[in-house]
Amino acid sequence: MNPEAVTLVIGLVMVVGIIGAVVPVVPDLVMMWIAGLVYGLVVGWGPWGPWLFAVMTLAALAGLLAEVWVSSAGARLGGASGWGILGGLALGLVGVVFFSVPGAVIGLLGGTFLAEYLRLRDARLAMRGAAGMALGCGASVGVKLGLALVMAAAWVAWVFA
Repeated sequence: MNPEAVTLVIGLVMVVGIIGAVVPVVPDLVMMWIAGLVYGLVVGWGPWGPWLFAVMTLAALAGLLAEVWVSSAGARLGGASGWGILGGLALGLVGVVFFSVPGAVIGLLGGTFLAEYLRLRDARLAMRGAAGMALGCGASVGVKLGLALVMAAAWVAWVFA
């Protein structure tokens, strides 16, 4: 396989991954990590490859954790309980399975609202928890975008090392 062609394809995958950090329908950090692995296996690791791939791996893991943790932290700041967060995550999972990304968002926010409403019997407070979850989700997009840029930069450094 032509190393230049592989590098070009992997570069395009990196760009799509960066876009995916912002646009929920497009795959993001995991796809970028797999692309880095494929690059190492096909083009070669070189002296810096394992180190830079380790940076990519840590960034991808941090992104996966941040997606849940930052969203949950936003919900906590909005006043949601652990049950509200769990309800949001559960209905978000159901939503993504049956209705793709829009279903995940609706399920996450609706589940948080529903669990908080059942707990507090106050729609205004339940809405605050759901709004906190929405703000946390927005913040997690920013964190994932930053980590996607770190992964892409590590790969570019690897290509030119």
